[in-house]
Amino acid sequence: MALKLITTGGTIATVGSGKDTRTRAALDGAQIVGLADHEEDIDIEDVAMSPSWALTASDMMRVALIARDAARSGRWTGVIVTHGTSTLEYTAFLAELVNDSEVPIIFTGAMRIATEADADGPGNIADAILVAAHPHSRRHRSLVVFAGHVVAARAAWKLKRDQVDAFISVGASAGSVRGGNLRLPPAPHLTPAFTGELDLRVALVKVYPGLSPEVLEAALAHDPHGLALEALPGAGGVPPPLHETLRALAERVPVVIASRAPDGRVPTPPTGGTGEPLAGMNLLSAADLTSEKAWLLLMACLGQSESDAEARHLFRRYASGG
Repeated sequence: MALKLITTGGTIATVGSGKDTRTRAALDGAQIVGLADHEEDIDIEDVAMSPSWALTASDMMRVALIARDAARSGRWTGVIVTHGTSTLEYTAFLAELVNDSEVPIIFTGAMRIATEADADGPGNIADAILVAAHPHSRRHRSLVVFAGHVVAARAAWKLKRDQVDAFISVGASAGSVRGGNLRLPPAPHLTPAFTGELDLRVALVKVYPGLSPEVLEAALAHDPHGLALEALPGAGGVPPPLHETLRALAERVPVVIASRAPDGRVPTPPTGGTGEPLAGMNLLSAADLTSEKAWLLLMACLGQSESDAEARHLFRRYASGG
């Protein structure tokens, strides 16, 4: 069977535009595939031509669902999505949430525009094609292939701002694809697949030393249906002045505690560190998820649940699978 390529723009599709040194997204899927030496039959669907920093959660879910539907169709051995790197890990994670088939969805992109002499896009798309076509990739719901690394979407994290090996695997070993040889990351845990409905009324707030309750309350003034809180690194530390506000909020809506440090797990339930000041607050642990992925997961849980209790149960079930 053939492969499916879905393009969304990003640096891999970007070229220099002349004397003013400005860049623009311009390459369509046929041109991107033409950058790589391959023998696969590839069906192309150009979905967007956008920088990924301009995408909303709804935009990212739309891409994930297009990829999911292609994987479900039974027509393709694998599905490839080219994407800007600013939010690539988020869309890849959403694809992991919704992909209920054995056909893998492979995300890739580039850090250097296509007209640079040492552009990394051609190598990345060639590697993505190899991974998508390989039979051992089946059952890996969503993978990020970048600079020779193969990373599970749940573990993918963009660490580097301007280097070609921008993505690392957090909390799990990465695979690799080099010289035609493929080594995959560990097989994914069995976790529930999601419908793709998002409740967009979920806030994401970053904690910092000295954050006042008034700032948190202002961020929550629009009556959110949930909150993902990026706490201080470690066990999810939150400054004491926020505790009363946090306790009251957790009685109203699901609240997830993540850690600013991407590697490691937040205790279940979150303790807040020495003395366990967050104990008994009915808080959800992000486990090994970054704050952004916890935010996306909570939106997905609320989007398909009929109650907060159901959403909390679904969140715990998925988060604990890592």
